[in-house]
Amino acid sequence: MDWLLGVPVILGMFVLRLGVPLMITLGVGYLWRRLDAKWQAEAEAQQKATQAPQKAVKSGVLDKLTQSCWSIKGCDEAVRANCAAFKQPDTPCWLARRRSEGGLPTECYSCEQFTLRQIA
Repeated sequence: MDWLLGVPVILGMFVLRLGVPLMITLGVGYLWRRLDAKWQAEAEAQQKATQAPQKAVKSGVLDKLTQSCWSIKGCDEAVRANCAAFKQPDTPCWLARRRSEGGLPTECYSCEQFTLRQIA
């Protein structure tokens, strides 16, 4: 008759010894997952909020960079014929001039095309 009382006590102690720590561990893991999901959502919202203005700025910069310098300056055909930038349209104008002339004229340092390339 003692063994009938002893078996449930031993099983109860076994559950108490292993079950309670296991339940606490699972509960803490669940709370950490919820906290991580909340932090992920906040980070994504913050990232989207900061990317929208940057995309607008970058698209404006890219629009200006795709313009050719001779169209910005309004060079005529005679000037274009002798221009290194016009002969190399896939190269940035200041780089084409530096390669052909060995250096940059001072007007290039204040040009929007040159300063935007340094930023981008």
